[in-house]
Amino acid sequence: MAKAHITATISPDLVYSVRSMLRLSLDLARTGSVRRIGINSYSPHAFAAYVACVASIEAFINETFLSWQCRSSYESAALWDIPTETLEKADLLLKLVLVPQLLFGQKFERGKQPFQDFALLCRVRNDVVHFKMQFQEPKYVRALCDRKIALVEEPDEEGPWPHKLSSSEGIRWAHNTACAVARQLVSFIPQDQRNSLGRLATNFEPIEESQMDAG
Repeated sequence: MAKAHITATISPDLVYSVRSMLRLSLDLARTGSVRRIGINSYSPHAFAAYVACVASIEAFINETFLSWQCRSSYESAALWDIPTETLEKADLLLKLVLVPQLLFGQKFERGKQPFQDFALLCRVRNDVVHFKMQFQEPKYVRALCDRKIALVEEPDEEGPWPHKLSSSEGIRWAHNTACAVARQLVSFIPQDQRNSLGRLATNFEPIEESQMDAG
């Protein structure tokens, strides 16, 4: 008797894990044992969240647009002219632009949100994964501090730059950026296929500032 083929998705688990990291971060903030500035607080879970958020979008693209269902629905799309191995190895930001363009004739505008924030998130993720204990902080850290996503140092303080990125608001920003990208991708799908092909996007719900009360 032939074995049944079983499929599974992982993008929901990845994005849910980020929400769990944020809950743990808020619980830690309530103890008063970590640095806190308004709703933002130190979190030891931020780096894992940055990695998981980028991974959730890569998984979402693969599950939604490179699946058998999408291939059968849009079998004449130019995307399938690209070898599968080439697609799988493509840079994520390039894939983010090419896949919807070659499937539906729609694409992200590189100079606008949410593409800009996701490109920045990918830079953060890469610096985390390939961390080299460098002293000079990346230029984007200051921009994230200005947006109150990273933790701002006191005027007479200058801690290591990774500590600035270790923040609860960093987790929320990464999560919401991934959510915005997933929803934008689904908006590219023609209306008659959006509910079926884009169903996984229901797992990508943004977290509002009003939900960030740490007590």
